[in-house]
Amino acid sequence: MEVVHLPARGRELDETFRPVAVHHTDTGLTRHLERGEEIVLTDLGGDFHSAKVLLIDEGPVYHFFIGARLSVDEAVGRMGALPIQSRPIRSRSA
Repeated sequence: MEVVHLPARGRELDETFRPVAVHHTDTGLTRHLERGEEIVLTDLGGDFHSAKVLLIDEGPVYHFFIGARLSVDEAVGRMGALPIQSRPIRSRSA
């Protein structure tokens, strides 16, 4: 199962009752998602959410239905054998 990071806070995602649109290039994924595919989303606060690809527009742009918040254990269970990769941290220059 894929993991996608959204630049939003959990509260914003919880209050969203419409699909959230994300361009493929913003997902960081190497492969394209499929309609109906379930994924795990992370937010700026580090929380996990279940999500499903509802629609795919040209680009491609994915429209995700945001489901329930997930505990760390639930997210890890959904991710299965997916290796956790660290992201490089950009340093600020003075």
